[in-house]
Amino acid sequence: MRAEPLGQDVERLAGEGVTIAIPNWNHELFLPRSIGSALRAVESLRRHAIAAEVLVIDDASRDGSPTLLRQLEALYYNDGLRVLALRDNVGVAGARNVALRLATRRYIVFLDADNELVETNLYHFYRSIRQTETTAVYGNVLSLSEGGAEVSVLSNESFQARIFRGNYIDTCALYDRQHLIDCGGFEANPESPMVEDWELWQHLAASGRRIVEVPLAFAMYHTLPHSRVKEFTADMDRGREKSTRIFNQSGVREKVRLNAKHLRYHPDIGWL
Repeated sequence: MRAEPLGQDVERLAGEGVTIAIPNWNHELFLPRSIGSALRAVESLRRHAIAAEVLVIDDASRDGSPTLLRQLEALYYNDGLRVLALRDNVGVAGARNVALRLATRRYIVFLDADNELVETNLYHFYRSIRQTETTAVYGNVLSLSEGGAEVSVLSNESFQARIFRGNYIDTCALYDRQHLIDCGGFEANPESPMVEDWELWQHLAASGRRIVEVPLAFAMYHTLPHSRVKEFTADMDRGREKSTRIFNQSGVREKVRLNAKHLRYHPDIGWL
């Protein structure tokens, strides 16, 4: 299958529930961890009578990923695991857009293949996005160094206008799939292919969408020797000029009212 841009042929309606989408490119050794956490999250949601599935998009991997994924799909198909193998490498943004088209649930999580969900908390994020009727809810991402010697916290601040100067929110969040489709999904930026998540957050905010922080742990990010995050600073600098040209041409974006600004919510408490 080849990845295609989102268009008018996208299925507009999907059943209630959650799709956990995992784009994969040559992460064979880490797939059992990410898929395992996703399947446990599916099991947790189903205990609350919420339909859920795991959709892995293999982006033309050249390691042992395709064979492993077919084996896992055969073992866990009835538990909600589906696998799609792309013939051509389309990049993470393209793979996520494929997931947007093919997901069968209304809400979608994007989980990197080398990371894992805090599975029991996904239910609380689902409650939050349903109760607030927002475009996206995100929570704390625990960043673990190799071997777990150091732990830091990402995505632990409410949405603010400084998002137009640099990104501090991880892509691993829960989204209303229909809202993302309406906004055109992820943009593949050949000038800076690693800042597609930053571009999406800016695009959603500039489009008037509401984005809510939920003060709970959402996922764990494992920093590995060749993690993309190690190249992030240089790539962010390469993408900053284009981002300014698109979203902040006049330099006043931080003074413009944002519907997403400072929204915090907990499903057991309400607005914070």
